[in-house]
Amino acid sequence: MDTLISLFAFPSSAVAAVVFLLTAIVVWRFSSHLPCVKWLGSVQAARILLGVGAVLLAVEGTWSIPLHRHVIFLLYALVLMFSLTLVVLNGLTRKAKWGFIFNHLGILLIFWASVFGAPDASRLKMIVGRGVTENMAFDDNYLTVNLPFHVKLQDFRIDYYPDSISPRQFTSHLLVEGEPMTTSVNHPCHYKGYTLYQDSYDHEAQSYTVLQVVRDPWLPLVYLGMLLLAIGSVMLLFGRWNVRLVLPISFLLSVVFTIFTVAKINFGTLMPALRSWWFVPHLFIYMVAYSLMALALLMWLLSTMRRRPQWLQTSDNLVRSSSALLIIGMLTGSVWANQAWGNYWAWDAKENWAAVTWFITLMHLHLSHHRGWRPIVYLVLAFLAIQITWYGVNYLPSAMHSLHTYNS
Repeated sequence: MDTLISLFAFPSSAVAAVVFLLTAIVVWRFSSHLPCVKWLGSVQAARILLGVGAVLLAVEGTWSIPLHRHVIFLLYALVLMFSLTLVVLNGLTRKAKWGFIFNHLGILLIFWASVFGAPDASRLKMIVGRGVTENMAFDDNYLTVNLPFHVKLQDFRIDYYPDSISPRQFTSHLLVEGEPMTTSVNHPCHYKGYTLYQDSYDHEAQSYTVLQVVRDPWLPLVYLGMLLLAIGSVMLLFGRWNVRLVLPISFLLSVVFTIFTVAKINFGTLMPALRSWWFVPHLFIYMVAYSLMALALLMWLLSTMRRRPQWLQTSDNLVRSSSALLIIGMLTGSVWANQAWGNYWAWDAKENWAAVTWFITLMHLHLSHHRGWRPIVYLVLAFLAIQITWYGVNYLPSAMHSLHTYNS
């Protein structure tokens, strides 16, 4: 798979990306009457594709099986993008709501830039000794790569908390082609299309630093997709539900979820990766989303037991709002991860299960009607996925490789 990807480096990647979009547009323009094309742009296809994606992500998120490197995942991504293209084009011609268009266009752009931009992205490790000038890095297969610039480590520093034991920050003072630069956790430095992140260091003598050197020319398009998706998701938040009932209960549940989440985190000696202003909004948004999902499930059960069909609409609006907040929380986490580790999506266990939860809520939103057994099945599955995302990942086989098990 890696060899196949490397064959499509720029300019082949750009050509393939444009050809893919043009092909989808031509098929939509001249073959939209065909049953298979109609189906690919339907809500039924959306539910199936979301379900398949949820299963693939759940498997990788549970056992750390790198399915995203398999050709099957590539085929899945291509079919999903083709379906999203048809949906966006249909939405534009039918003058659908802008929230609908922004959501689907944002997802399409993220996948499109990530898939076709993969051959042009490079993430390398670079070991630089104190006082040494280096331009050699190595990839995941430990193959060496000569960079088009030289880096010299002038100094490496660890700032500690008052206990003189817990690290507060790791900082490398560098000379990049003679230009002084500083990189630390959550604060990378940039040089001519490359970004240098503080990755690791010599834990014994602090005689060298390990830098993550990233080049991702398609990243601005990914961020544009995130922005469109965030705007569309905000538009979904304007649901019609009883504010007097929902706000106090969701606030109470958010407080409970937050307390359980941060109970094992020592804020007095917060690890460097968590020392970011993204921490609070990322955590708060997710806690509110979890609360709304729990409330949605409760409202659905009460409406069934007490035969209050009007509460079903409240439950649906809560799911809609929870889904919107889940993706906003995921997007803030992606930006934070890219700032800290140089990768907006590392296929980490918690990331994968967060996506599984969101996919299931989207399957619920793509139901043609919200009566019968399907809505409650999706609600229960989403709620269970939330439990795994929230704390269950710590007990999965993939936990040993997770970047998010801060309490271990």
